Amino acid sequence: MFELLEEDFSKNAQICGVDEAGRGPLAGPLSFALVYFPKNILEKVHKGEILKGLNDSKKLTEKKRESLFEELISLPITYSHKFISNRSIDKFGLSYCIFSAVSFLVKKSNLNSSFLLIDGNYNFENRLIGSKIRFDYKSVIKGDSKLASIAAASIIAKVKRDRYMVEISSKYPKYNFDKHKGYGTKSHIEKIKLLGPSKIHRMSFLKGILEK
Repeated sequence: MFELLEEDFSKNAQICGVDEAGRGPLAGPLSFALVYFPKNILEKVHKGEILKGLNDSKKLTEKKRESLFEELISLPITYSHKFISNRSIDKFGLSYCIFSAVSFLVKKSNLNSSFLLIDGNYNFENRLIGSKIRFDYKSVIKGDSKLASIAAASIIAKVKRDRYMVEISSKYPKYNFDKHKGYGTKSHIEKIKLLGPSKIHRMSFLKGILEK
């Protein structure tokens, strides 16, 4: 089912998948998740006995994501999640916020000898120098479709963020966050131009829109 196996990266460490949702939206938080599958659970995933249809969250329907999310959190796995607010993104920038989120997930997961497989093309070497939280990792481009643990992390990150945006939509009903989840759709951009930004918009992402 998956192109790569977690055990190919380390035989002894606890291999964790890490992924995010909401890197590009104009509003709302950045959502990060970490997932560690114990060996017996991972074997069942690879055999297709559990979490059937597990894949990159972007390739799944909302209904399937929700179903897999509920199954995931019912399993005896280790997972952690972190939201990074729009205010933090504006103040510190994405690069710092991403490293901060990953560091938080490592600390929260409380695993003894973890090795992170992170979806994307990240290089944290400079930020790890002097950091109180140390971790070994490897970036895997399109990892959410290549590794089960990253795919699982992508689902947790995506579902938690989508649920948050639906919930916050009731506080800002005119923006229809429940529909576009903060992404820069045509209707969302029109709302920003008409109403101005809300308190959950990323001001650093709106400069081109507000200046027009």
